[in-house]
Amino acid sequence: MDKMVEIARFTYPAEAQTLLALLRAEGIDCYLRNELSSQIMAGYVDVGGARVEILEKDLPRALEIMREGGYLLPGDDDQAEPAGKLARLTRHIPLLQAFPAGTRILLLFLLAAISIALAIYAASLLFSN
Repeated sequence: MDKMVEIARFTYPAEAQTLLALLRAEGIDCYLRNELSSQIMAGYVDVGGARVEILEKDLPRALEIMREGGYLLPGDDDQAEPAGKLARLTRHIPLLQAFPAGTRILLLFLLAAISIALAIYAASLLFSN
């Protein structure tokens, strides 16, 4: 008997439905773990999200389907929490998309620091007179 392996994780079960439909259309049996607990507890308790799982024997084909579908593959941009969440959020900022996750996070912090410094400088000029 093959064991089940996780290939994707989503905050909300509804986000996983597209991937489930894609895999099932290609003949890959898949399962959504934590679907109900993610729906009920979302926003209150972090249960790890809804997890898409498949049989281990289907892993190579499923990863190929995910790659063709534009999904982030396990290990491509995996980061330890909470940096992983920040890396996934920065992936959607157009100017930062070309950089690796660590660089995106660093650039985001630098931009925030520069913005705060400029705001403090502007406030000091405004209130010094």
